Amino acid sequence: MTKKTIPEEELEKVSTMRSVLEEISLNSNIVVKNKKKFSLRDFIWDYPLYVSKAFRMFVPLSYILVFFLIGALLSLFLQSDIVAKVFSEQRNKDTYVEGSVGAISSFNPLFLTNNYVDRAVEELVFDRFVYIDKDGNPVSGIATEWVVSQDRLKYEFTVASDKHWQTGESVTIDDIIFTFETAISLKRDYDYDSVGSALTGMTIERIDNAHVRFTLSEVTPSFWEAISIAIVPKLRLESVSVSELPFDMFAKYPVGSGKFKVTRTDQNAVYLKDNEYDEYNPAIKEITLKIYPDKESLETAYRIGALDGVGGWDKELFSFMSEYSNVKEYSKRENFRMKTIFFNTRKDSLKNKDLRVALSYLLDKESLLNISNVNGSLLKGVYSENTWAFNSNLEYYSYNPEKAKTLLTSLGYTKSEESGYYETKNQEFLTFSLSYFESKTNERLVGILVDLFAKEGIVLKTEKLNYNQITQEIIATRDFELLLYEVECTVDPDQYNLWHSLKTNYPDLNLSGYSYERVDILLEDARKSFDKSVRKSKYDLFQKYLIADAPAIFLYNPTFMYYVKDNLEGLDIENVKYSYERFHNIENWYWK
Repeated sequence: MTKKTIPEEELEKVSTMRSVLEEISLNSNIVVKNKKKFSLRDFIWDYPLYVSKAFRMFVPLSYILVFFLIGALLSLFLQSDIVAKVFSEQRNKDTYVEGSVGAISSFNPLFLTNNYVDRAVEELVFDRFVYIDKDGNPVSGIATEWVVSQDRLKYEFTVASDKHWQTGESVTIDDIIFTFETAISLKRDYDYDSVGSALTGMTIERIDNAHVRFTLSEVTPSFWEAISIAIVPKLRLESVSVSELPFDMFAKYPVGSGKFKVTRTDQNAVYLKDNEYDEYNPAIKEITLKIYPDKESLETAYRIGALDGVGGWDKELFSFMSEYSNVKEYSKRENFRMKTIFFNTRKDSLKNKDLRVALSYLLDKESLLNISNVNGSLLKGVYSENTWAFNSNLEYYSYNPEKAKTLLTSLGYTKSEESGYYETKNQEFLTFSLSYFESKTNERLVGILVDLFAKEGIVLKTEKLNYNQITQEIIATRDFELLLYEVECTVDPDQYNLWHSLKTNYPDLNLSGYSYERVDILLEDARKSFDKSVRKSKYDLFQKYLIADAPAIFLYNPTFMYYVKDNLEGLDIENVKYSYERFHNIENWYWK
């Protein structure tokens, strides 16, 4: 093969072409380096391109930012008065919708319950045999008049002839006798926690179709509150076995003779309608009670205008209400409800009185209320200070760690400088278990209690329980060490069921298992007398012994807060004893 030789002039052409290409390349580089100057006009015109480029560059942070902005804008929108107004105006002026945090249990009034929603429904649906005013005096209900024998063992009542069930039938003497006898049987024969617990020793008999007689085995000033129970229809319940009453559908769809009737019940709401068979013609024809699982759900419902009112006892729950100017706030101290830490005196760890006293000195109750933001008034003892039975001459326990230290040292406990806790000789921490019902308020209270006692050198272990656990496993068996619990008392200061030694077993309410013969005698004597001065002297001594023995730490009376739209008129919270009675004059409520 022979090599092909390129002519000289061809080589010269190639060299020249290469020079031209290099020059073009150089000029191109110069153009790239001399970029166009920034123009605000062009930026504004092409801003979508720049935003898109920036968004892609910062993924996933850009997505998070977008969702945050959307959430913030939605939150501001929902909080606006415009939204609330639009939703509110969509409802009729004859409707009232209320919200609360809680649950629904049973509307059968023959059973005792502390459930806030249940009790409110019962007050709307049923008439009581007699009512009790805020001073403890009887007021006519289904019974309109009464005559009391000189020895106060016989009471004869005249029954109203114009009362009707929500089905249209008349309320009769048979209904009244059936109600009381069933309530007594629930307690006596089946040991249910029923309103019949307070009716022991009474007999009820018909005199005629308009009169009924109660006969007592002994005199008791708490008689009026004992018979202040809701009357139920015999025709509806007589075919139901007494043992099966807790499980009958009457618990969800009750029939009463009250101002309103239940039309529908579901897990999260109760719907009520005016009872057309009663004597009232209220402006509010429909009431809906909505129940929410937590503060956040309740707040959202109010913000979007789904509610006309909200109520409860926890300041923190309603902190958002301060943002609204078109709201009226009502409050009611519940003098006959008390939040208490019960010591189980049956337990070896708490049998020693000085130990219980020391624990009482170690708790700073004022700090507990302030830090927890729970709405309540401090309790010194078993009675509220503004009730007539309160003994103002006693020295009640207040926060005093030095006195507590003296008592605990005498019992063999030493506060370790290293750990900061009280210890036994075997260097074991002084530890107690606190049981409580699971709720947001209680969890906050318990968390603060743990911290406050830890600060003073006491270890608190906590046991959180649901409603069934605390009623069936703790209260029924009395298997606890310390128990945080709220008790509802009667307006009458008789606390026989709370502290008498015969009332230590379920379903009675001597939760501490407290037993002292002198206290038993004082409680027995006080309930036999109608002389207020005699009763006062007995209760003064009762409080003296009870406080000295410290079977419990009395924390506070809860204060009920009620917020409603400011154009709702006619409410009367002042003249009620308990928050669930707030609908007592519902026939006077109206939207203006």
